[in-house]
Amino acid sequence: MANKKWILRIFRFAALAVLAVILLTFAAVQIQQRILRWRAERLMADMHQIRLYQSNWADAQRLMYRWGAWGHYNGICTAADCRYAIVLGDASFMAQQREREGNGNWLWSHHAAYVIYSLFGGRYAPIYFEFIVQDGTIWRTSTAVNIEVDPKLLDKDDLGYVLIVEAKSQQALRQSEGNGWVLGRDEQLAEHPYYKAGRPGGCELCQMARITYSTHTPQAEIEHLTSFDLSCMTRFWFHSCTTLGEVLPAAKPWHLYHDNSPNSQPQQPATLSPKPCNIPIWALARDARYVLSVNALSNKPEKMPSPDYFNTTTNKFDKEPDYDRETAQVKVVASFKGTVPWPPGTVVKAYPYSWSLDFPPFETPEHLLPGKHYIVFLVGDDRRYQGLTKESPIYLDRCGVQEDTPEVRRELEKGFAQNDNLRGPEIR
Repeated sequence: MANKKWILRIFRFAALAVLAVILLTFAAVQIQQRILRWRAERLMADMHQIRLYQSNWADAQRLMYRWGAWGHYNGICTAADCRYAIVLGDASFMAQQREREGNGNWLWSHHAAYVIYSLFGGRYAPIYFEFIVQDGTIWRTSTAVNIEVDPKLLDKDDLGYVLIVEAKSQQALRQSEGNGWVLGRDEQLAEHPYYKAGRPGGCELCQMARITYSTHTPQAEIEHLTSFDLSCMTRFWFHSCTTLGEVLPAAKPWHLYHDNSPNSQPQQPATLSPKPCNIPIWALARDARYVLSVNALSNKPEKMPSPDYFNTTTNKFDKEPDYDRETAQVKVVASFKGTVPWPPGTVVKAYPYSWSLDFPPFETPEHLLPGKHYIVFLVGDDRRYQGLTKESPIYLDRCGVQEDTPEVRRELEKGFAQNDNLRGPEIR
């Protein structure tokens, strides 16, 4: 009888010990996750206090002092030049960082431990914030929030995925050497000329939205684009956030993953009425690599070779018939932006934008008609214009042609005023 009582006591003690370990583990995970959310919310609040080109070196130093335990910079950091990054993360993110440094990774190495960590509310959730100081003021900011979506509990084939939202400022919304892709179609600028948003095509086990906004974006719009719902960091697996719109409410109407297809586009009403460019001229001037004034001398169609395409029926490459494209001879009058290879007086071949019927809204062609004066905008990827010579033709994308009028020239100046001379690359 005595032995039975001792066995019951031992069993009761063991059960209480196991329960205590479970409760302490649960409490530890919950405390660290909620502290992380608390810190992240304060970091976001500090970020929203920044005013580009206005917040000064003293403001930057206050940020570095407050977040120094999680911040770092490479090279020098002075009022003249400083690139400073702040990184917050949960226990699983920190374990991953230790592994990269060669210090082991116990949590990720033991699947059962990570499952328990997730069930108790732990969630892979790093937050990044970066800013650039130049000549005594803050010129750039960038924010990224990553939040894990846990796999289905009883589905061994489900690995879960990560919701990633990145938002960064940039002087021009085009590709620049040394920084990441500017995602989103130029057509977006007709609706919101201060930012572009899109998704990459090769994001495995993740859903990503990337927002690039002008450094002259109104502060209220910046806050709208960077107001994250960080409650996603502390929800349990049965109520976790699963879409980008839950992490960033501003992203809900974009429908970037509305059917979870890599090539998906939001549904738009089809129309057979091609639309002219309606992007503000100042936004074109801000984003253009080169801006020229030209006189159109002549205009004629030119046969252009069609690219080969793979025929899935015959399993061979086929070729479409050649097509006609409008070609103009233009005389360069002046350059308003960029160091162009075509000095004033150069006569060069130019190809205006033809048209697009790929998907609605359809886009109208643009023309360079003889005897008229035009402003032309060369935007595109900066790398596209490397190696140009005086003999290189001018290729114009959509919205590349505007009539040369006093009103257009005034709009050019508004756009040029939004460009700056950042030393070094934009934030990736």
